[in-house]
Amino acid sequence: MRPTYLTINTSLVRENLRKIKDSLPEWSTSTAVIKANGYGHGSVMMGRIAVEEGYESLAVAIPEEVVPLRNAGIMVPIYLLGLTRPQSFELVADTNCIPAVCESTDFEALQKVADNHDITIELAVAVDTGMHRIGINPDNAIDFIKHIDQYPNLHIDGFFSHMSNADAADQSHAHGQAQKFHAMVDAIRAFRPDEEYRFSLANSAGLLSVKDSLFTDARPGIIQYGIMPSLDVPNRLGLKPVLSLHSEVVHVQHLPAGEGIGYGSTYVTPRPMTIATIPMGYADGYPRSLSNRGSVLIHGTRCPVVGRVCMDQFMVAIPDELTVVPGDKVVLLGAQGHESITALEIAALANTIPYEIFCGFSERVPRQYI
Repeated sequence: MRPTYLTINTSLVRENLRKIKDSLPEWSTSTAVIKANGYGHGSVMMGRIAVEEGYESLAVAIPEEVVPLRNAGIMVPIYLLGLTRPQSFELVADTNCIPAVCESTDFEALQKVADNHDITIELAVAVDTGMHRIGINPDNAIDFIKHIDQYPNLHIDGFFSHMSNADAADQSHAHGQAQKFHAMVDAIRAFRPDEEYRFSLANSAGLLSVKDSLFTDARPGIIQYGIMPSLDVPNRLGLKPVLSLHSEVVHVQHLPAGEGIGYGSTYVTPRPMTIATIPMGYADGYPRSLSNRGSVLIHGTRCPVVGRVCMDQFMVAIPDELTVVPGDKVVLLGAQGHESITALEIAALANTIPYEIFCGFSERVPRQYI
């Protein structure tokens, strides 16, 4: 019953997923990345929709993120994009997910878990083509395959790498990563011609900007939700934002000139003003860095944030021509009337990226699916 909530338009999610899927060649599979609770949109709902729209697999970061998906009856392959430590190998087996591996993986411990469960654990080999985060050197792929051959209960499903600069205006680094991955793929196919390994490099930015990054599997992330990875990535598929953030006014007061607003009195009324309070704060994911910088929409009019954003509330200044009362609807992200506030605008004001804004919405903010 909280007046602050997120709305996710599932029809637009489906439309975006279809446009991405339709843009791929017939030989390419697609893996919907739904880590971090579906980039704040809800992993179970986003995963369910992706599967219904024909996505062959899903990807998250850690095995704990697989549990709610399996509990919801989602049984497609689920890849892990981060390395898993031995203490979580039992969860890998229990949830039947596909862990990312490289030289840092304890294969003896993973083999023991697989043997104890009498299963074969499929592996996604992480490859470092230039991100320098995790992964094997692509030149060592053949030796790595031989090493995994020593473990009877472990089997390589495929290889993946991550692009670090595909969203940049200068595409030279991205093409360099694609070339390294391509050389590795050719070497692996020559070494194991009968194996149908999955090869995945293209992320959201790669799919839209770097044509040579697509191998056998596409890995869209934030573009599923209609947000471009950066201003340098063209929205050539016409994808649409699916999420909006709403609240309502809970308090209105009229203050004389010279009154300090909020913690530290960082805003002082320059004249008599009307101030409204919104019941959302940084504990909900509304960045504190929007203090005295952000704005909201009330009756289709921009109202600037004044004073510091608190943990659970913040205040806005109401224009003189606007009459506002408790219960009036507020849009913090999205459209109202002829005005709109985008995730990119909020991210720019907060000196961050839309990914962080979406992932920052806490669990105490209800998600409403329409």
